[in-house]
Amino acid sequence: MNTINPNLYPRDGFFYKESDGTKIVGQNWHGVIIRVRNYRRRAGLSPGNPEQDVIDQACARNPVLCRNDNGVRLEQTKKASLKSRTLKWFLDLRARIQNSPLDFSDEGTVRARADICARCPLNQEIGSGCSTCKEALAENRKEILGRKTRDGRLHSCMVLGEDNQVSVWIEQQTVENGELPGHCWRKRG
Repeated sequence: MNTINPNLYPRDGFFYKESDGTKIVGQNWHGVIIRVRNYRRRAGLSPGNPEQDVIDQACARNPVLCRNDNGVRLEQTKKASLKSRTLKWFLDLRARIQNSPLDFSDEGTVRARADICARCPLNQEIGSGCSTCKEALAENRKEILGRKTRDGRLHSCMVLGEDNQVSVWIEQQTVENGELPGHCWRKRG
């Protein structure tokens, strides 16, 4: 399936030639697609798939604008980075705290959970994030856990996007998720 890089300007402008010879021009590809849809409706033409028609014609006319996505690449771009998902998890957790205080687990449970996460291959660092992001993680951990012990072996869960240093402390329900390994303390069943 072809996709157009929206950051590239086509040398001959944004346009589509309809089957009846009409040239439909827009200020960007989205605008062309909308105008094609509207034109077809007014002209009594078959609606077809304006988005795919515009992309296919633009790619045939100017292949350098396009790339062929096999679905895998498209799925990867939809997935947010681990850093983004972890920071969003903290944001959601802080919103939850405003409604009701967190229930924390006892230290024995926390140690057992931490040992499971520390050995799990899905326990990953957020990557080469900027220092601001790493500081935000540290501040969130400090704010939520206070003086509670943080375990340097723990990072973020690749599946859940949770910060494991904080997650192991919180009493929370297990989840139904086939991507989690069988030994995960967060997995239901």
